[in-house]
Amino acid sequence: MDAFISKEILDMLSYRSSLGKSLKQISLRETPLERILDDIAKYRSSYIDVLVQENLIGSRFKSEDSILRKYEKTLRTGGGFKQCFNDVLGFRLRFGEYPDTFPDYFRVVDLRQGKKIDDGYRAIHLYYQRDNLAYPIEVQLWCGKDYLFNLWSHRHVYKYQAPEVGQMLYREYSGGLIQTEQDFLSRLRNLKVN
Repeated sequence: MDAFISKEILDMLSYRSSLGKSLKQISLRETPLERILDDIAKYRSSYIDVLVQENLIGSRFKSEDSILRKYEKTLRTGGGFKQCFNDVLGFRLRFGEYPDTFPDYFRVVDLRQGKKIDDGYRAIHLYYQRDNLAYPIEVQLWCGKDYLFNLWSHRHVYKYQAPEVGQMLYREYSGGLIQTEQDFLSRLRNLKVN
């Protein structure tokens, strides 16, 4: 369990929204985007302060461009505020293999068999939320053979290609046909041509 981020550090990184409501009660359609982005800017500022103080690495704060893309997609699909902003702050941890147990302060989402719309991505996501007013923190576990595929997919496929492309590439990767990033790129080029 020592390899996981401790609850104490997660609490330090946790940010309570200044929007004054439980995240489940905030309406994306009724809350001005500028107000949401201002709240997230405050979060980013507090996160950077803690990051420097605690010398934490391996984390990422979602870019404003990614936030806006996810916001627009969530509006189109009818999702809520918490769904849209569940991963503003995230960490990626790499292990040789997936753990069997997790600290009880995390909500576990097992994506080792793929997402609902399968794009080849395999991982386990852990979510920590201090309370209903705080933004969730996402910890992605990229383990074993899935680590390299996820790296290549995030660089070249994710957000750029249809999910079916990632799914096909993952099948070939799992079958041993793709073994290097060059193989991955070559196969991706062939898929685009066909």
